[in-house]
Amino acid sequence: MSATPPAGLCNLCAHQRVVRSGRGSVFSMCRRAAHDDAYPKYPRIPVLACPGFERADDRPSPPPAP
Repeated sequence: MSATPPAGLCNLCAHQRVVRSGRGSVFSMCRRAAHDDAYPKYPRIPVLACPGFERADDRPSPPPAP
């Protein structure tokens, strides 16, 4: 089992925060939502397109498209 949810672009985004509940559930939170109502705090996943996406420097690149 992976450490983060299968959140699509969010897993590569600088604005993602992984939130773990006390019961062990894992959620992908968008930190842009704190300042911009256009972004949901907990987006429906997987996120395949997002105008606010910014790649995090420390996350791996996605595999090339087939």
